[in-house]
This record gives sequence, C-alpha cells and structure tokens, in this order.
Amino acid sequence: MSSISADRLREKLSQPELSTLYTDLKAYGERALNEPMPSLSFRLYRQFSDTGERKAYEEAYFDRRGRLAAVAMLALDTARPDALQVLGEMLWDVCGEYTWCLPAHLGTGEIKQVDGNIDLFAAETVHMLAEIVTIHAERLDRLIIERIRSEAERRIFIPLYRDQRKYHWQTADHNWSAVCGGCCGMAALLLLKDETTLTESISHTVSCMNAFLSGYGEDGGCAEGIGYWVYGFGYFTYYAEMLCEYSEGELNLLAGSKISAIAAFPLRVHLSGGTFVNYSDSAEQEEIPSGLLSLLVSRIGLQVDLPLHIPLLTDDPCHRWAHLLRNVMWSDPAVYGDEGAYAQAERGFIFQNMGWMIAKGSLDSPDTKRTNGAPLHVAISIKGGHNDEPHNHNDLGQFIIHCGGENILCDPGAGLYTQAYFAPGRERLFHISSSGHSVPLIEGQEQSSGRQAQAHVLEAKLAEGGGELDTTLDLTSAYSGAASLARYTRQFHWRMSPDGSRDRAELRLIDRFQWKSRSMSSAERSSSVNDSHAEYSSVVERWMSRVQPEVMKSGDLHWQGAHGTVHMTYDANQWHVHTEAIHTVDHDNVPVTFYRTSLSWTGAIDETDVRIESSDLIETVCEVIFIIEPKMGETEVNMIE
Repeated sequence: MSSISADRLREKLSQPELSTLYTDLKAYGERALNEPMPSLSFRLYRQFSDTGERKAYEEAYFDRRGRLAAVAMLALDTARPDALQVLGEMLWDVCGEYTWCLPAHLGTGEIKQVDGNIDLFAAETVHMLAEIVTIHAERLDRLIIERIRSEAERRIFIPLYRDQRKYHWQTADHNWSAVCGGCCGMAALLLLKDETTLTESISHTVSCMNAFLSGYGEDGGCAEGIGYWVYGFGYFTYYAEMLCEYSEGELNLLAGSKISAIAAFPLRVHLSGGTFVNYSDSAEQEEIPSGLLSLLVSRIGLQVDLPLHIPLLTDDPCHRWAHLLRNVMWSDPAVYGDEGAYAQAERGFIFQNMGWMIAKGSLDSPDTKRTNGAPLHVAISIKGGHNDEPHNHNDLGQFIIHCGGENILCDPGAGLYTQAYFAPGRERLFHISSSGHSVPLIEGQEQSSGRQAQAHVLEAKLAEGGGELDTTLDLTSAYSGAASLARYTRQFHWRMSPDGSRDRAELRLIDRFQWKSRSMSSAERSSSVNDSHAEYSSVVERWMSRVQPEVMKSGDLHWQGAHGTVHMTYDANQWHVHTEAIHTVDHDNVPVTFYRTSLSWTGAIDETDVRIESSDLIETVCEVIFIIEPKMGETEVNMIE
C-alpha cells in the first residue's frame, strides 16, 4: 500500500515526539543485532501439553517478534547495512518456525493440530512479515521475499482462502474474529497477486468483521474490557483503513453510529490520569496506541481527555508490530487533550447493553502543589452483566471507587494465563472468582458461573453532569447455591458534594438479603429463644483494594490512597470486620498484594425475626457509606479516630 513506505517512516521517526520511542527501538534493536535469536526449542514447545506451562515458550516467541520489529525499523537507516543483513536473517528464521501459532492454542500440539492452523499469533505474524517486506522490498534479497510469500501461501492463504477451511474464529463475536481475520486480510492485500483470491479474501474478512461487531451492542461497550478493545477494535480499524485505501474510499467500514459508539468506549471508561475501568481481563493502566486513537479522532471525531503518550515497543509484552508501525505513522499530538480537557469530556455513561454504569466528577483539592490548582478527579463504576461473558469473571455487582488517578477500591483484573485459567473449574481462581471482587459471600456460596447468573438492572439513573447516579441490581440468580436466599438486591447512590461542599463525594451502598423461612410450631417457636430449632444464615461482605486499610477506633475503615482517601462507615454492632492480605501474581507474573476487607454477619432465620411487610420473607440489610475526599494529613486522620 502506498501509505507504507520506507521514506515516510524515516521522516516520521525523525519527529521530536517520537524521540523516546526511537531510543527504545534502538536499544532493543542493538541487542538483537549482537545476540542470536532465542530458540523455540522442542523442550519449550512441549511444556504446555506436558505441564500446562506457557510462559517460557511465549517469552521466547514474543522476544523474537520484538527483535524483528526493532531491527526492521533500524534497517530504515540506509547507513546501517548491518541492520538490513540481520533483518534478512531474522525473516528467514521466522519463516522456518515449526508453527506460527502458540502451543496453548494447539491442544496437545500434534502435527495434525499444527497443519493449516491459524490462531491470533499466526495471523499477526503473516501480517508483520507482509508489511516488513513491503517496506523493505527494494533492498531485501529477492529469495527472502519469495520465501515469505511461499510461507504465507502455505500457512495462511491456501487453507483460509483457497481451501476455505473453517475456523472457530470466523464467526466469533469477540477479538479473535477481528485480529485473525484482519491480519490475514491485510497480508492478503499486500501479498496476493491473484485477483480472484484477493476478492475472496476481502469478502471473507468483511464477514469476520461483521461477526466481531455483532459482539457489541449499540452502546459500543466491550465486555472484555479496555485491553481487548485495543486488541479487537484496534485490528478492526487497521484493516478498515487499509481496505478503504485499497478501494479508494469505496469500502469504508469506519462508518455508522455503532462504530462511533465503539470508538468512544475507551474515553467513556477512562476515569482519570490514564486509569480505566478494568473489569474482566483488563489492566487499570492500559496503553491505548496513540496511532489508533489519533486515526479514530481524524475519522470519527472524539473528545480526548488523555495526556499524550506514545507507547514504546517494550511497553507491550507481545511487541505487536501493527501497533508499533501505526504509532509511528499516525500519532498526532494535536488530537490529545490534557487534564483541562476533562471538563469537556463525558462525565458519566450508562452502557445499557452491558450493564456498566460510570459517573465522574471533580473535588476541590487543598493539594495545590500536586495539582497546580486543578481539581481532584473522582469516579464510581458499577458492573452488571452476566457470568458468561468473554474472559468472564464472576463479578456481578462489582464496583470501583476512583480518586486522583487511582482505583482505591479496585478490580483485580487479569491473572496469569495458564492452562488452568481457561480450563473447567477456572472460577475457583482468585482473579476470576467472586472471592476476588467486592461482592458478598452468601451462605458460604460464591457467585455461580453461566449465562443464567445475571444482574437484572432495576434502576439506572445518571444525572446530567455525572453528579448523581442511582442504580439497583437484582443479583439473586448469581447465588443459586444459597438455599435460604430468596432475593438479593444491591443499591448504589452516588452523590458529588452531598452536603453542599465541593471537597467530598459519597457512595451509599445498601445490600438487602431476603431469606426464606420455615413454618414453626408454637413449641418450636418458644424453644427458639435458645436457637435450638432456628435456622441460620450468613453473609460476608467484601471490599478489594491494593491499599491496606486502617481500622479506626470507632471500627470504621479508612483507605489512604496517593491523592485521595476513602472512609467507610457501617453498623459495627451487627457486622464484624476482618482484613487479610492476599498475595498473588498479575497477568505478567509480577507479584502483587490485594487487601480483602470482610464484614461478617450470622443470624437466625425464624419467626422471632422482623418480617418484610406483606410477605413471608425475613430481611437482612447491610448499609455502608463511603466518603471520598482529597488526601488527609496525619492530623486530620487522628481527628477522625
């Protein structure tokens, strides 16, 4: 394609805003020039099928992709013939890999599972090779280019377009259809010379993109989270832009209200300071490719309240070429806002299809040294949905409290991807289980998995400006194992400046547990004073944070964040507090500690309890109030105690 040229890339890489990116590329590339490529050995290949371990193979695999990407950029310098020579060797080496797929996507990894298989990374590899040889076509040895075309035919084009083999991702309503379809489709636009097959590739890829879009509602929400929005919609956009250029504007996939809503998703779930709502397998701090965001602003028009940051190659553990190349080609500092743009951005949004609710606001902050007089941004996010979503966590009713760029009450995000993470019984893992989220344990039961476990939204009202949010969820179906539970509802009432001051926000949370009761004889009723015939039930409310809470003398809880504090009050006569540290690893295998604060209640269910009016149900209520304020000094904390 005309837009992918060595001359244009050289010009872009000389721009001052890309200096840090180029320094990172050069450091990574120089190491690749002086060290042999890491080996994808048979021992590493067999680890997944033998033990379920995937990290070692994937680290070597993605390091190879990163080195290739960096050297391909360094080879743009015509004064570096050494880089061009090493680039040729690396391309030849990648062409010789047993498979471009990851072993984790190949079952037991037998030859019949490898032959003709196309996963996310086989697709990304063929796309990467196609663009690199297009950029360096005038300088690479012709035999290398011919081999890349041959490998692309054998591994991708023949099974996918000529033999029309069926793959599960062709009709997937999540990122696989966009990434696999889009990468293969872009490689076809760049490498295929046969017009018939090229036409087939376009038809096939557009069908994949339609399947991908079917996973989104009209609200544009991505249930997989911001990380997978970047992945799936990113590759959708990359293919759409290349197809539009190829067709001279006749085929434009970036049109329509639904596309505009999907494009706005990351800005709607941006809370402040580059921190996002991170339900499912997403991270709080997620890199949105600057090239992707810049392109969407130019095509669709968005109000960007993020500071300019051009991701480095080494920021992405997978070292994805598609993001790197487009960050270089498309990044436009002019489209980025700053903290001042926060006032013009949406102050809240309700994703009707997904059942996510977000409200944002600002507090006056006495910490003028930190903020230069700017307000402190705070936000609340609430999750409904169901427990059979892509990359699902059992987290109905989960919520996040955000203050000053930090999620103080947080979601744990993704855990380390292992064989067990995607196997039956995965709901027992901390990051996936409701035990890792700010939702209750009822009668010893965690939330159940499956589509039938659904949050029914009874109320969702957001005031203009985001200053008030009222939400009620019926979460009964998530606790099918709780035998005595008749109904469980969770209410949220969010207020900015609830008492008229501009230096605090309040979240009032009310959980109502309604219990089934059994009929009792008069003799049983009289003896139930000693609880000998009473039935018991229990609730453990839980709050998750990376911040270790303080238990005040009053029994109240206090989480001290970097720039803000969360203070929680509750009925200490009825609920007993307990805090524990949970040590685990995150998605990148980095150790992390979460603090789970529990409020426990155990009570008898019998006819001596107060019943709900006009029903035969007994009710237990847990009401807590979270006060969010700018960070307090030591004196102020002592005054609360």
